Amino acid sequence: MTSKNSNHPHPVKLLTEVELEIMNVIWDSNPCTVREVHEALSQKRTVAYTSVATIMKILEQKDIVASEKQDKAHVFQPKLARTTYETMSLGHLAKEVFRGDSSMMVARLLDDSELNDEELKAIRKILDRKLRGT
Repeated sequence: MTSKNSNHPHPVKLLTEVELEIMNVIWDSNPCTVREVHEALSQKRTVAYTSVATIMKILEQKDIVASEKQDKAHVFQPKLARTTYETMSLGHLAKEVFRGDSSMMVARLLDDSELNDEELKAIRKILDRKLRGT
């Protein structure tokens, strides 16, 4: 089973809140079983094992994860890379919420977030690198 870590072969709709919560566990634990995802989510809130299994099956049907039977368990891994989903989500946010004005999106983040000095320095470094074209 291979993970596609660049572009996903098909356009992907934004994930629901629960799908994204599960995908974050899958991305962090890659590969993992339903039980491992359930255990990780259960540390934050009560969630039924069957609900986790159902959502993971839906993600597989949407071609976002792949599974392979190993021993008695199905082992899942992402077919959609986290970075690909982040890029897609930001593009959607910029287009739909900020009407295509990415600078307004960045301004809102900077104005409304409580960024610490380290985060601001990291952002400045990224902007400086972009301005230099590297």
